[in-house]
Amino acid sequence: MILTLFIVLFALVCVGLVFFVLLQVPKQAGLSASMATGGSLLGGRGVEGGLVRITSILGGFFMLLALLISFISR
Repeated sequence: MILTLFIVLFALVCVGLVFFVLLQVPKQAGLSASMATGGSLLGGRGVEGGLVRITSILGGFFMLLALLISFISR
């Protein structure tokens, strides 16, 4: 019963993670241009900061649920 609940939550987190990754605006210049201009990789995101934060939280839930499902299914 609890394994089924975790699998359903895992599927919802996967769908949410894909959705929020696709919503983000791609960086056209890439990593090399960011380092050449001295820009910060972690700060100064502005409006997109919320999307990045939600994506990272969902990524954390993804890893946590994957570990829980692995341990419970043994």
